[in-house]
Amino acid sequence: EADGAKPIAPLLDRINGIKKSKDVPAAIAALHQVGIPVAFNFGPDVDLKALDRHIGYFSQGGLGLPDPEYYTKAENKDKLAAYQAHIAKVLELSGTPAADAAKQAKDVVAFETRLAKVSKTSTELSRDASLFYNPVTLEQADKLTPNWSWTAFFKSQGVAPQPKFSLAIPAFHQEVGKMIGDTDPAVWRAYLRFHAVDAASPYLSQPFVQENFDFYGKTLNGQP
Repeated sequence: EADGAKPIAPLLDRINGIKKSKDVPAAIAALHQVGIPVAFNFGPDVDLKALDRHIGYFSQGGLGLPDPEYYTKAENKDKLAAYQAHIAKVLELSGTPAADAAKQAKDVVAFETRLAKVSKTSTELSRDASLFYNPVTLEQADKLTPNWSWTAFFKSQGVAPQPKFSLAIPAFHQEVGKMIGDTDPAVWRAYLRFHAVDAASPYLSQPFVQENFDFYGKTLNGQP
């Protein structure tokens, strides 16, 4: 209980080291290394064209809310406002001054809304499994995202370079690449810090655990 956010201090220090756009990819990779999937999701699954083998799949991700429509539909504005308040509270618990946390929470919501606008809804994904399957070579993938190296990411995760892997919904990954280049590093720091702390919250001290349950349990899922 006395430790607060100290157990993840090295990870937060790593995020705070982002000073320029070129620092962002390594920080994203560092979070993936400890099981926090920011910016996108990555994992193995069966090759849909060769069922006797597995390949790597990169898919959309990076959102704190369950579906892109939470960000884009007016009917969900109350949930989005509650999420922004949750982000601010989590950042504040992690040591960010309250006024700064409120500003950063607004930036994080705007950041994730940009991701949501190039994401497929859960309904679309459930109706068309082919959206997950877009096999590419490393050369093709690296060409698609000049600010992001898939070759470097594989290396950072201890995965041998793959002859082919699935880069699902290419427009999403192109947008992430653009955001690495055109988004203020301070916004990236806020986004990554929030997700690092939020992912760890169930395992930290009671204020983190309670805030996590209050939002994800009560507000989103209606648990008493």
